[in-house]
Amino acid sequence: MNIEKRWVVNQADPETVLQIASAIGISEHMAKFLVRRGHKSADAALSFINADVDLLGNPFEMVDMEKAVNRLLLAKQRGEKVHVAGDRDTDGVTSTTLLVNLLQLEGVDYSWKVPTQEDGYGLSLAAVEAGIRNKANLIISVDCGIRDFEGVDAAAEAGIEVVILDHHEPADELPKAHAVVDSKRKDSKYVFSELSACGVVFKFAQAYLMSQDQDFFGKTHVIFDLETTGGIKGGEIVEIGAIKARNGVELDRFESFVKPSGPIPRAAIEIHGITDEMVSNAPEAPLVLKEFAEFIEGTTLVAHNAPFDVGFIKQEFKKHLDATVPNEVIDTLAMSRAQYPGISHSLGDLAEKFNIPLDDAHRAMADVVATFVLLKRMIAHANPKLQAFLKSQLDIVALSTLADVVPLVHENRVLVKRGLEAIRKSTRPGVAALRDALVRSSKLNAKDVSWSMTPVINAAGRMGEASIAVEMLLSDSETAAKEFVSQLIAMNTERKELVQVNMEVVNKALNEGFNPDKHFAAVLCLEGLEHGVTGLLANRVMYSLGRPTVILLLDEDGVARGTARSPGNFDVAAAFEKLSDLLEKFGGHAGAAGVSLLAENLDEFRTRMSQLVRDELEPEDLVPRIDIDAEVVAEDISTSILKELELVEPTGHGNPAPIFCIRNAEVVDSNRMGNKKQHVKLVIKSCAARPLEMLAWNMDCETLPSRGDRIDVAFGVESSEWRGRVGVQCLIEDFKLLN
Repeated sequence: MNIEKRWVVNQADPETVLQIASAIGISEHMAKFLVRRGHKSADAALSFINADVDLLGNPFEMVDMEKAVNRLLLAKQRGEKVHVAGDRDTDGVTSTTLLVNLLQLEGVDYSWKVPTQEDGYGLSLAAVEAGIRNKANLIISVDCGIRDFEGVDAAAEAGIEVVILDHHEPADELPKAHAVVDSKRKDSKYVFSELSACGVVFKFAQAYLMSQDQDFFGKTHVIFDLETTGGIKGGEIVEIGAIKARNGVELDRFESFVKPSGPIPRAAIEIHGITDEMVSNAPEAPLVLKEFAEFIEGTTLVAHNAPFDVGFIKQEFKKHLDATVPNEVIDTLAMSRAQYPGISHSLGDLAEKFNIPLDDAHRAMADVVATFVLLKRMIAHANPKLQAFLKSQLDIVALSTLADVVPLVHENRVLVKRGLEAIRKSTRPGVAALRDALVRSSKLNAKDVSWSMTPVINAAGRMGEASIAVEMLLSDSETAAKEFVSQLIAMNTERKELVQVNMEVVNKALNEGFNPDKHFAAVLCLEGLEHGVTGLLANRVMYSLGRPTVILLLDEDGVARGTARSPGNFDVAAAFEKLSDLLEKFGGHAGAAGVSLLAENLDEFRTRMSQLVRDELEPEDLVPRIDIDAEVVAEDISTSILKELELVEPTGHGNPAPIFCIRNAEVVDSNRMGNKKQHVKLVIKSCAARPLEMLAWNMDCETLPSRGDRIDVAFGVESSEWRGRVGVQCLIEDFKLLN
């Protein structure tokens, strides 16, 4: 079943488009794409394009991260055994792999297990029993656990502590684990919530290796700055700004003007801009310094040019409070000179070089914020073990991020952009064997990975053999890795055949029982299909219908189990929360979730699910939509556009590749291709330009345009490599007949 798609040609401010195109040196079409994605200045566009690794957030901002790190440190200290309990999709496989790599690096005794089909999903009783058999003292669950109350309780009864590293939506109540690290925790302050599970494990590894810096981990720092009337001799403080932080996480702020004993010299005003009027009602030094002394008690002081700032504070404490400053001190100026020789080390110059915001230089709090960012950057860069390990795992985390269809924005964009570079160069036997067997292009991109590599890893879990995929990624033998890849490719071939057969059953059920005017969600319950492919089936139906889709299989025990997929305008995980009285088990994300319910609840579930969608979405939201980034003519489509497309890679969910539109094109030729005539090839002509060849894979259209017909066509562009020559390939999204 196919529903006519709604085209939306998106507009962008012409002046902004021209400014960005000129500043960066790109076409207006590509500048329009960047503005459409929310990057409305040259600086913002460049930040997006560059995807600097220093944009990665502080892992200790995740709730319970310090507890989780301390528990693994304790396990290492005690010589305890750690059992890694993973899940069976690509995200679970890669999460297991990355954590095992960390445990190997640290010399921690470990075991691991990913579930078979008989085990079920998540931190099941079977997963806990595996930990018991392996005599584990600690279970770390990855890509599961956040809703596995029974499994966590069973581990506790066996005397095993549990640390959860997950990214699925939590319930209102959390499992009673030792630590629960989840990027979607409602009490989280972390800067980005849409990491894959392997992304969360990556952050855990980052935090764990940061903990080995004894000057940083577990310490409370006060980063501070003073503005004064002059030098230490004869000068007075007119402003104090400070941030208190633990493990790089802000805890509190201190900010105050200080009233000096006399007028502020003009030379000082020209530097910091603080005038006599601004401090006229400020408290005097003894009161401010007394409060500041309480603020810094028991902490390590940090300042850029600490000899000046700390020297000034010591003088003022002695003068006004008859007190000393016994705190340890870190000087970021000295650190920067050691780490970055040969450049200017003023705070302003460092901020400019490293794109650190400093909008109000020489004001205390602005300088403190910039110094804090600089400190965290330098601490990370001064840890070679941290840098080397994280870099070595980028290929693994990129596989998971692309497979789990999380938004390719913010940290995910950084991880995947750098991870794609790592996959291209990877010497990890499993990744190299997978890449070389499946990807022909020398310029591997996100689509190559998500269409060719990750489905093969996913196939192992769907066919009940996820452990083979973990073994492949952990293998240090090229021969063994190639053998694992051969097994996985065979499984994926079988999986494709299952999808094809099952899709025919699904289409038959849709044609017989689905009415798009009455059913606002597609809920299908089928018998005799394979559980391992319900997600793929649901995904295809969802894209075809443009509305939430649930594919369920009715088992012999009277329980319907399956998978849901949803477009970006509807949160299916939140919907399942509202329908929880009908469900046996559920969990997942806004766009993808798993669910099980008794057969007797199916009719009510179908009715209420459809009603939820109707209540939350407007009628136009239920029509499949194509967003057009730019209207072009045929002569705009050349190899030069491919170079610009590389700038916005990786593209995918949350950062879709540009979609172009050619209006009123003449069809020169059209035909179907493939063994089942499932693919479409069109040749079109627009204006005086040469004809363009366009392809559509698995296109569900009853009628092809004929030679001489006029059409509007929406399409994407990608590179096509043949015998070393790179050309442009146009991929049809949709077309509309005009005559």
